[in-house]
Amino acid sequence: MTLNRVKTSFLASVAGLALLAGCGPNPNDAADKGKEEAVEPVKLEEPPAGQLPDTVVPTAYRLDLVTDPAKDGFTGTAEIDMRLKAPHARIWLHSLDQTIQSVVARTPDGTEIEGTFEGNLADGGVSKIDFAEPVPAGNATLVIEYRAPYNFGLAGLYKAEQKDRPYLATQMEPIDARRMFPGFDDPRFKTPWTLTVTAPQGNQVIANAPLKGTSQLDNGMVEHTFAATRPIQSYLVALAVGPYDMREGDPIPANTLRATPVPFRGFAPAGKGDQLDVAMQVTDDMVTFQESYFNYPYPYAKLDIIAVPDFAYGAMENAGAIIYRESALLINDRTPLGRRRGVLTTHAHELAHQWFGNLVTPEWWNDIWLNEAFATWMSYKTMDEVYPDQGYDRASQRRGLYAMGEDSLINARQIRNPIESNADINDAFDGITYSKGAGVLSMFENYLGEEDFRAGIRQHMKRFEDDAANVEDFMQSVADGSGAADVVDSFRSFIFQPGIPYLDVKTECEAEDAGLITITQNRYAPLGSDIDADGSTWEVPLAIRISGPAGDIVERTMLTGKTTEIPLDGQCADWVMPNASGGYWRFNLSDENWTALTENFEALDATEQLSFIDSIAAAFRAGDAPASAVLDALQASSTAEWDVAMQSVNKAKGYYSALPEEEQDLMTRFARETYRPVYDALKAREDSLSQGETLLLQDLYAGLLEMGAMPEKREKLADKAAAYVGVDGDPDPDALDADTVFTGIKYGTKLGGRDFYEAALEYARNSSNQYERRRMLQVMVANADESELADLMKEMQGSDWQGQETWSVMQSALGNEAHQETAWGLYKASFDNFISRTPEIRKAQTAGAVASFCEAEKVAEARDFFVSKGDIIPGYERSLAQAEESGNLCAAFREEKVGELVETLGERQSD
Repeated sequence: MTLNRVKTSFLASVAGLALLAGCGPNPNDAADKGKEEAVEPVKLEEPPAGQLPDTVVPTAYRLDLVTDPAKDGFTGTAEIDMRLKAPHARIWLHSLDQTIQSVVARTPDGTEIEGTFEGNLADGGVSKIDFAEPVPAGNATLVIEYRAPYNFGLAGLYKAEQKDRPYLATQMEPIDARRMFPGFDDPRFKTPWTLTVTAPQGNQVIANAPLKGTSQLDNGMVEHTFAATRPIQSYLVALAVGPYDMREGDPIPANTLRATPVPFRGFAPAGKGDQLDVAMQVTDDMVTFQESYFNYPYPYAKLDIIAVPDFAYGAMENAGAIIYRESALLINDRTPLGRRRGVLTTHAHELAHQWFGNLVTPEWWNDIWLNEAFATWMSYKTMDEVYPDQGYDRASQRRGLYAMGEDSLINARQIRNPIESNADINDAFDGITYSKGAGVLSMFENYLGEEDFRAGIRQHMKRFEDDAANVEDFMQSVADGSGAADVVDSFRSFIFQPGIPYLDVKTECEAEDAGLITITQNRYAPLGSDIDADGSTWEVPLAIRISGPAGDIVERTMLTGKTTEIPLDGQCADWVMPNASGGYWRFNLSDENWTALTENFEALDATEQLSFIDSIAAAFRAGDAPASAVLDALQASSTAEWDVAMQSVNKAKGYYSALPEEEQDLMTRFARETYRPVYDALKAREDSLSQGETLLLQDLYAGLLEMGAMPEKREKLADKAAAYVGVDGDPDPDALDADTVFTGIKYGTKLGGRDFYEAALEYARNSSNQYERRRMLQVMVANADESELADLMKEMQGSDWQGQETWSVMQSALGNEAHQETAWGLYKASFDNFISRTPEIRKAQTAGAVASFCEAEKVAEARDFFVSKGDIIPGYERSLAQAEESGNLCAAFREEKVGELVETLGERQSD
């Protein structure tokens, strides 16, 4: 706890007013006295939990900062205009890791009331200022002078180095703005911000608003004065200072929505400015599409995109000054195709936030899903517009299917989760928020229709521009814009409870013209789960495809109860596809209906095929579908659209790794027979493949190698990897193409021994490619022999490596199944050391390592270890609970279903 006491003084005018108040009788005394007694000064005794009181509302901030990246800290003056609903003897606010040097409340008439600051009175830097005299109701300005260290955990105003050059950057979301300045760090408080930043000459200084001017100071420093921003919340305040390369982009042209061009620049660490080109070239098209979608002009006065040397997240949507992890923005000729697509999708995501999240802001962190789910969903719509026919139209569905792994847990969060602690805030930034949220939004867009859904979004932008809104506001906007009031209850059923609707679909045919479909919904629960499957129901916007003698129809209805019957007048169903829209649910069928659907797999579109493969694999994992049906489905899907076939091969890889080593040959033969012909066909026309087909070819190559179906290629690939990292000379960048580097590193590590390890480590140490460097280290540690594994885990404790690199390698080490016991021992022994260097946001996530284990005893041991370390990984509880459950479910699956899988594979190969 820090405690700074500041003497209280009053201006002569204040004393004079007090004397006048003590003079002879005044006819208004009685009335004035009654008013004073009626309004007691606010002095909340207990630190507020969660949101700050709304009796003090900030209306504008002015920050004056003196920075130098070469030093370890900075000084600042924060002037905060505020509106008080009543007199206040005490104000609560946020301040973390700051030394407060003076505090003054200034009223409109010039009165200054000095106060006493006391910090860290509750988790998250909740602090108070006590005033010797109450600050009157109405407007006032809080003036705080302070100093603070730069953060070295990638939070607040933090410092990072690259090639011995220091840089400053910010990451405020969710609750780290309070590290850079004292204030009301609460998302519902949106105000203009005016920054003045002094820094050494020769540094770029970038903030949210345009630069108004600079002044050269006598001490070699330069003062930068920025314009006031449009109203934004504290977590969007941005600052970057350092020797960044700057690229002046073409302004984003004016259009029918926006009368003036938007100034546009890009920044990157020194020497990397040219790698901004790809992202900068496509920004105009992305912004223009999003403006058109929202029917609202880009909201801010300029747009800067800034790649920083180290960053905790992928990127941060700061208004007008988006900050990216270097590897999430820069693209060069060594960027793999999948990564390139990811970089551009991230860019579209951050741009979408300028409207959803920045222009319209959630009132509190329980609605952060509105930001992140929407930006995720919108990023794919943007990519599909800018890069049509490259599979982005199904991307939100794929993200939703990905989220179902986490959503299958009893410890899964609901999309809109209650916030009871700061740990709950950090927990909200997970796959449920981003991926399930995007999948659910996509489902409702399909249900309402694209135009009606967009009308609701546009209405929401206009209703709440420069303001904060909650989920009820959003759902009402969508209902009003679309004209579909029933969507609200359905929306609520998906966002206010965790889990996945699991539809058990039965068909009957009492007569040729009197078919019946009965649908019963439960919550999906895999084998070994403690989920109460009967305990949840949803309002599901069902689209079910029914094929019969009269042809195909798609029946659309809202499932509102536990069981729904759909009569088929005039026919019976030959087969049914219970998810014809890619909605967020799974289904189960009888063995006969699984077979019928598989036999008609080619009649399904790619959206239906994705849902089918996910559902049959999930049904197998729940003990409801036989292994034979799953294997038939994998074979049927192996020649489908690229993303469907990728889903198929990835399921096969999962089954291969689940088998005992002595039985894996069975899956090897299945993979060779099922996927090798597809690989060969794609390889034969490699130069003419679409992006999706190229991604599939890469997945097939890696999968077939892993499953032992192309043993002749492993040695050759390892040799190429050895040349790439320079085992026998200088590294040869042409030895491996960008898309096979990490697969090559895997087999180089497995087969190349000590010589390869030393050359690869030196290559990584000298690499300036942030993404390649970290991925290489992760692949190496997950595939190394015991000796090299131990050496690499020890090596990562050194100062050559960023804290985030060390953390990711230590987490990846536990995925080395061949030497997991050794890795676990070293992990525990070095835990305190590497956690001390871990970025703040990663610490709580560290307990997720428990999911690396697939035996109940090992899971329990790992759980106990992380509990014992809870004091240095605060907020770990949900991560641990989910990881422990995942490990136990893995063990249950292997115990319950692997034997059946082995038997079925054996029977197929003996036929």
